[in-house]
Amino acid sequence: MHCIIIAGGVVGPDNPLYPYTQGQPKALIDMGGRTMLERVVAAVQSSSYIEDVVVVGIMPEMAAGLQFARPVEFLPDQNGMVANMITGLEWLARRHPDAKVVLGCSADIPTITGQVVDEFIDACRPWDKGIYYNFVTRTRLEERFPNSRRTYSRYGGIEAAGGDMVVAHIEVGLKNKSLLESLTAARKKPWRVAAVVGPRLLLKFLFHRVTFNDIEATAERLLGSPIKIVLDGPPELAMDADKPFQVDMLRAEFAGGN
Repeated sequence: MHCIIIAGGVVGPDNPLYPYTQGQPKALIDMGGRTMLERVVAAVQSSSYIEDVVVVGIMPEMAAGLQFARPVEFLPDQNGMVANMITGLEWLARRHPDAKVVLGCSADIPTITGQVVDEFIDACRPWDKGIYYNFVTRTRLEERFPNSRRTYSRYGGIEAAGGDMVVAHIEVGLKNKSLLESLTAARKKPWRVAAVVGPRLLLKFLFHRVTFNDIEATAERLLGSPIKIVLDGPPELAMDADKPFQVDMLRAEFAGGN
């Protein structure tokens, strides 16, 4: 299995993270002497499943001086999460035409490890669904990262936050570009997701009755391929560095030089 890491997006002066980035991509924020990108690449490269790694959103010259266990392919930023993902999928389809399934993740979940990656990939077996996505419950995430203030939504009787890692069939991603753009633009606001996928789900959301089964069924209808939600995988999958206090909290994880 190959891996696409989405690392695009230069942080501008009006963004609260600008003091941490000074105009560089967020993925290059330092975390205990190594960038977030280096830590994420190290985790996926130490997985027992991952072969080639392609990072989309970082120019090769930006990566000068970064250290990786194996060679990494860098592709330029396409000015959008979905555009970056599609670019990575197209690169893999050309480079590895026999590849069917890919691991995708963001570059701002620096506490993941090879074991975390393997645990998620194993939970997605037998990899016969179009897309595998993950949620982590508030209880499990707060146990691992107290006061992280992640964004939670209620699904039936469960409060959970979305993770930043997927296993997907390459062809499913390539043929659903426009839909993925709409869903990705709304991903941090579940009511916007519901608005994209239809009024029935929107009504259920408004009355706090959306379940994971609803999401799976609706996604299958829209994508033309079944998806599966992996619930309560490793909490590190859902702990990203979106806000300054979260960067500080995650830096504290590596204060001992790990």
